[in-house]
Amino acid sequence: MRILLFIPCLADQFAPSAAEATAVFLEHLGCEVIYPPDQTCCGQAHRNSGATETARRLILRMAEIFEGEDPIVTPSGSCAAMVRRHAVELFSSADPVPDTVRSMVSRTYELVEFIENKLGLAPDEIVGDPGAAPPVVAWHPTCHLREIDRFEASGRFLDSVPGLEVRRLRQQEQCCGFGGTFASKFGTISGALAEDRCSALVDSAAPTLICNDTGCTMNIEGRLSRRDSPIPVLHISEWFCQALGLSYGEGGVDQ
Repeated sequence: MRILLFIPCLADQFAPSAAEATAVFLEHLGCEVIYPPDQTCCGQAHRNSGATETARRLILRMAEIFEGEDPIVTPSGSCAAMVRRHAVELFSSADPVPDTVRSMVSRTYELVEFIENKLGLAPDEIVGDPGAAPPVVAWHPTCHLREIDRFEASGRFLDSVPGLEVRRLRQQEQCCGFGGTFASKFGTISGALAEDRCSALVDSAAPTLICNDTGCTMNIEGRLSRRDSPIPVLHISEWFCQALGLSYGEGGVDQ
C-alpha cells in the first residue's frame, strides 16, 4: 500500500529518530512510503492560540501538498486529531470547506490506528517477541487520542505484543501538561503536571516509557532530565524497530 507520511513539525525538529523509525517500520510492513518534502505544520498550535485564519491557511496548504487518494499516516495522535476533528471547524458557511480538505480529513490516520484498521495487522503478526527492545515498558496515552477514539485502543495494541509487559501509569487519563502553547503560557501548571507524570512513571518501576506524541515526550523528558532520571522515552515505532532489528536514526537509516 502506498502511503503519504506526515511528520509533525515538532517531530521534525525534536524527534527525528521517531520520524525515521516510523518510515522504516511502515516500509517493513510492506508500505511504499512517500514523504512530501514541502510539508510543514497542520496549524494546531495556531488554532489553539486563537489564530484561526493562520490555521486555516496552513490546513489549505497541507491539503494541497497531500492531495490525492493515498492514506496519510502520522506518528502523532495530536496532529491526527487536529486534521480529523478540527480542520473542518476552521471554515464557515461563508467560507465552505474545500473538497481537498474533506479528502485529507477522511484519509488521515495515526500510525497504530493505520496498522490496525487499514493494514489489518495484529501485534503478533508483526513481531514474535521483544528481541532487543525493552521487554517492560510504561505507556503514556496522549490526551488527543481521545479525539480520534484511540485513547484505550493504542494501549490495548501494546498489551497484545507477545512477551511485552505494559504497565499503566496511575491516573493515566491525566494530561502531561504540554498542551501545545499551554506549556509556554502556563509554565508553572505545566511543570507540575509533568512532575506528576514523572512520579507516576517512577512508581511504575518501568525502565522505559512509550509515548506516541512528540509534545508529550518533550515535556516528560524535560522533567525527567531535571530529576536526573535515566528513564528513556520511545515512540512505539522505535520500540518495534528495535524488536525487529531494524536500523533507524543514527543507527544507519538512509537519509
